[in-house]
Amino acid sequence: MDALDGAGARSAPWALLGAQVRRVRVVGIAVPLTTAALIALAGSCWALAAGTASASLAMLVLMPLYAAAAGLCAAAVFTGDALVELHASTPAGFRAVQTMRAAVLLVAAAAGGFALFAPLHLLGVVCNDAGWASALSPAGGAVIMVLVAYAAALAGSGRSATLVVALVWLFFALIWDPNMASLALQRGVPLLVLLAVGACAWHALGSPEYAWKKLGGAR
Repeated sequence: MDALDGAGARSAPWALLGAQVRRVRVVGIAVPLTTAALIALAGSCWALAAGTASASLAMLVLMPLYAAAAGLCAAAVFTGDALVELHASTPAGFRAVQTMRAAVLLVAAAAGGFALFAPLHLLGVVCNDAGWASALSPAGGAVIMVLVAYAAALAGSGRSATLVVALVWLFFALIWDPNMASLALQRGVPLLVLLAVGACAWHALGSPEYAWKKLGGAR
């Protein structure tokens, strides 16, 4: 009996992972990866049709759209379920479900960023390209947006989470990234800040007060 209980405990995280991959695979995985592929295809066609210089300028506008897609899809995934149903129908608890979803989305976001960067890098249409390390810019940008969505979803409202993600994305696309030459600072500083914010969000998701509020006790 103890052996069966131990095997069940070991398999529980994998079962939760599989369930969340199936749950988010369209919005959380397929849509961002498709967006990355379309941007890469657009950049490749642009380079072949109009030259690398013109394509490089176009990619300054198009590449940040991948981070926006990843963040908005993450906001939809984190807030798209009926929270009472989710809390009552899963043995793992709401925090475990949200955190496992975040892990899936982070891996997908990073993979999409590298998939977006690779063909554009090989064609030489990435501005300020410093080699393969520059893939951290699109991949890191998407990861940042997923972390923002994870924290913003604490509000429980899809509209609020989407608005926060959009505003943060505008800040990075229009202010932070264009004025931050160092890749380490461009992605490292926001990631450190958002990891701390994500840790606070993780703690809040497990609080009894938060669970009570989501179950309707605060109404």
